[in-house]
Amino acid sequence: MALSFTFASCKKEKEVPVTETETQQTPNKLRYIDANTQQYLEGRHVFLLLGYGYNDESFVEKTKAEITEKFGLKTEEDDGLVEIAVFPNDFLKGSSARISLLYSMLEEENLAGIVILGAPEATNASLARLQDKNDGSYPYPVFSLFPQDDMLGTEATATFVLDYAQKAGLLADEEVENQPDFDADTLIANSIQTMLNPREPIPATEDLLAFVQKIVGPNRTITRYIDTESGLQSQNHFIFE
Repeated sequence: MALSFTFASCKKEKEVPVTETETQQTPNKLRYIDANTQQYLEGRHVFLLLGYGYNDESFVEKTKAEITEKFGLKTEEDDGLVEIAVFPNDFLKGSSARISLLYSMLEEENLAGIVILGAPEATNASLARLQDKNDGSYPYPVFSLFPQDDMLGTEATATFVLDYAQKAGLLADEEVENQPDFDADTLIANSIQTMLNPREPIPATEDLLAFVQKIVGPNRTITRYIDTESGLQSQNHFIFE
């Protein structure tokens, strides 16, 4: 199921240079953004969820360092652009991890987008609640990368789904330890970067493949996922080898 998200169309403005002092304090990817983008991002942030396959301590710390440098990390102490939550550590209720807490985390947040890596089972249920809260759609994009959730539910609640061919169609618990040889930090950064520009609507159907290909980059070729049982081609689910 393909979902279309359209942001307000604005006339392109010149980039606004900042002072040398401001540049030294501003994350790399935000040093030269135009006035429209600055206004759009005011009070908004991107939510990044690190799930199965991307939640070990070394990857989390590396990703936090990359986000801090490029976009700024949002914490209780710092007002960065990207907030990171890690499953299961940040979703504990007593001794149990509950992805259902995702809804309460985000229901009142003013977001520019959501990026999810390795979505745990039932993530799509929380996303569906967010859709319902917004009359069936989000006012921001949701990218699901290498999910381990129910695929039909994920397709229905994400702008697009990206997976790798070796895993597509297999049960989630068969592939938890088998991750693709891919620079996940670059994919995260590219995904977030596309969420910073409110003037470019995210295309649906035919044009969505080219949009996702730009996020993945030229070193991998993506194709639309084809369901092995029905033979139907997905509109918003893509795979690569």
